[in-house]
Amino acid sequence: MPTVSVCCITYNHEQFLAQAIDSVLMQETDFTVELVVGEDCSTDTTRQILLDYQRRYPDRIRALLPEHNLGVMGNLVATMAACTGTYIALLEGDDYWTDPHKLQKQVDILLQHPSCTTCIHDAEEFMDDNSVAPRLFSQKFSSVLPAHAKEFTQADIAQHGWFIPTASMLFRRTALFPIPEWIHQAFSGDYSLHLLLTRTGTMYYLPAVMSRYRLHAGGIMSATQNGRIIARNKKQIFETAHYKQLVDARHHGRFNEFLEGLHFDQSKRLKEDGNTWESYYNYWKAISVIGTSRTIWHLKQVAYRWYKGIST
Repeated sequence: MPTVSVCCITYNHEQFLAQAIDSVLMQETDFTVELVVGEDCSTDTTRQILLDYQRRYPDRIRALLPEHNLGVMGNLVATMAACTGTYIALLEGDDYWTDPHKLQKQVDILLQHPSCTTCIHDAEEFMDDNSVAPRLFSQKFSSVLPAHAKEFTQADIAQHGWFIPTASMLFRRTALFPIPEWIHQAFSGDYSLHLLLTRTGTMYYLPAVMSRYRLHAGGIMSATQNGRIIARNKKQIFETAHYKQLVDARHHGRFNEFLEGLHFDQSKRLKEDGNTWESYYNYWKAISVIGTSRTIWHLKQVAYRWYKGIST
């Protein structure tokens, strides 16, 4: 039984996967590490690259090769479920680690802090085409990530939203499983994990930079076409409703504001696509999600725009 299972999901990462795998193989630890890779039926040579590595390192790499595409969340859940280690570390196929002692440092932290379910660290975000200068997460989220070690609670996650680089996460397997069924329909697997993992403990933050987070045109956040954004909005509306059930009621306001914005955007995009009734439904959800006073304010705005003949 390995101490750490590295959960790596990959799809069309032929340019990046070797670098991700090598960054796992370079880890220096006093415990056993397995790399579990879920290859989601890529249309490029990603699967061949993975199989080549597995042939060379059969005792260190396990390849999960579904016969049909599972999608991001289906692949993530299946790959995590296949991880047998006491701890699970996350690494997507287009990111990579930069410190050979990353896993050792994080396991040591969790051994020293039994009340923590997860250990995270700083990372560098960079554009694959070098169109934007790299920056650290601690710079991007300077009001959240300090220059010193810190423990984050679920309240912090609810208040600040997404600020944790996925490739920095190492957590206790027992803190996550069994995984709720709704996760399969979520859009943001990492933020869902942040809230789930802080149900029973805190996240320990190390200010050390030990991974790189790659942004590129094929990434999950790069949706540009209207239809893709409508599908993304639908998943985000679904998952946000579940986030509210995970956190204390005093944090519901933040998620309600997010839902309001999502429903407004969805209403606008559905109208552009000719889905009039769905557009009206989302507009109503947008103006009613916050509360009665907010609903009345929006209705007054609608009445005013109708009176003035302004198109909504």
